[in-house]
Amino acid sequence: EELKQAAGPLQVCAGFGGGAEAAIHAMNDIFQEDETDGVLLIDASNAFNQMNRSTAMHNIRIIFKEISLYVINTYRSPSRLFICGGGEILSQEGTTQGDPLAMPWYSANTSIIIETLRNGVPSVKQVWLADDSAGAGTIASLFSWFKCIEKEGQKYGYIVNGSKSWLITKSESLANEAKLIFGEDVNITCEGKRHLGAVIGSKIFKDTFCEEKIANWRAELETLAEIAKNQPQCAYIAFTKGFKNKFTYFMRTIDSFEDYMNPIDEIIDENLLPVLFGQVAPLPSEISQIVKVPPSLGGLGMPNLKEESPQQYAASKAITACHVESIRTQSSIVPPEAEVAKKQQQSLKSDKLKSKVEEIDASLPEPLLRQVAQARDKGASSWLNAIPYENQDLVLNKQEFRDALRLRYNMPLSDLPQTCPCGSSFNVNHALSCKKGGFIAQRHDNVRDFLTILLSKVCHNVQAEPLLIPLNGEHFDLKSTTASQDAHLDIKAGGFWQRGVTAFFDVRVSHVNSKSNQNKTTSSIFKEQ
Repeated sequence: EELKQAAGPLQVCAGFGGGAEAAIHAMNDIFQEDETDGVLLIDASNAFNQMNRSTAMHNIRIIFKEISLYVINTYRSPSRLFICGGGEILSQEGTTQGDPLAMPWYSANTSIIIETLRNGVPSVKQVWLADDSAGAGTIASLFSWFKCIEKEGQKYGYIVNGSKSWLITKSESLANEAKLIFGEDVNITCEGKRHLGAVIGSKIFKDTFCEEKIANWRAELETLAEIAKNQPQCAYIAFTKGFKNKFTYFMRTIDSFEDYMNPIDEIIDENLLPVLFGQVAPLPSEISQIVKVPPSLGGLGMPNLKEESPQQYAASKAITACHVESIRTQSSIVPPEAEVAKKQQQSLKSDKLKSKVEEIDASLPEPLLRQVAQARDKGASSWLNAIPYENQDLVLNKQEFRDALRLRYNMPLSDLPQTCPCGSSFNVNHALSCKKGGFIAQRHDNVRDFLTILLSKVCHNVQAEPLLIPLNGEHFDLKSTTASQDAHLDIKAGGFWQRGVTAFFDVRVSHVNSKSNQNKTTSSIFKEQ
């Protein structure tokens, strides 16, 4: 909170939630205003390393005293940088990469430049994300702002790189006027440019930008689908923990982004999802619906981008509204955190998701609905979120991963034998219930062995299948008590409940879809066990 006050609302990297989104929305709104001729995007040369360190250390004691002692202790002496292969140089300017307070220090230091520009050229509306600054106004006022930022920036090590700075105007005539005023100082266009990863400018430029982005994503997803043929678990994690976030940012910052998303939805449904399940044809319609909801609700978290995009954009606009207004009015008052707007959007999202899940559930056949209900049990989907670290034995081979997905959605497994050793027809339900096939013992032993490994990391004297103390005439009321001399439990661990006391554990497995459990919930089955 102190950083926000020190840097002000125009430096959006100063701890503001959704700061980049607020900057993008604000600049697009300002660009549409009648009195705005264009937007100037400034590029600074190696800004973090060029920052005038002595000036910044002096200023931090005044503008952000809460971190001044740390900054001075860290930077009063140059850091020694060692060059691979021999040699050494001293880091005497700027911030150190990896320093957790480098960004707060830098954002507070730039607040002086921002305030000078606001007072010197008040007609220009500006916003900064760290060293990326943008100003909007008339051509003449933008030229004054540009010259002011060149002059003031020199004092603080903010060196403007005109050859990489761009002025975006609303029309070709304004671009010609700007060329007469700016000369060769900056690049000038009436089409548009990227701004903080999003886009600002004409509709034609926006279309071109978005279509290129979609084409690149499509090519990347085609490659990911190829990888998924051999490594479906890794491909799934790469998509859900990487690609989805990339999509989300653009959906939240570019209006009507859903107009471009059809090719991505198609490749997800027709290429990536079938490969994850180990088949060529697209998934059955009822399964393709349920996989689009989060894993905790029985899905896989695969997105429906065309449907999500307008919701994401509306949520971003609502949550950043106060901050956007501060930027539009060039206020020095830090906007309040948008907690109410966030809760409203979360509630709206939750209601829509609940309604969607109810609609999907109504269309599912009974066997699949039961499987999906079980997938919603607490912890039942944690394996889907696990990053496949080899050293933690969290890697599933392609058959294991695909079998797990198919079991989750009641899909038949491939290459199963026709008959069980007991003589009955062989299927998943029979395998998990038949005492002759060996699957009950395997499931039991897998759980026992896994728990033994985990307990051995935190307890001492851990042992699987430990013998219990022999009986010498003791009597027990429970009829189920085993009284044989070779009685044993599954696991023992010293010091689990309290120091010096050995704890014993019994592992039980139950097939929740057996005939005797058909009308019971998993929670009631566990309670019985």
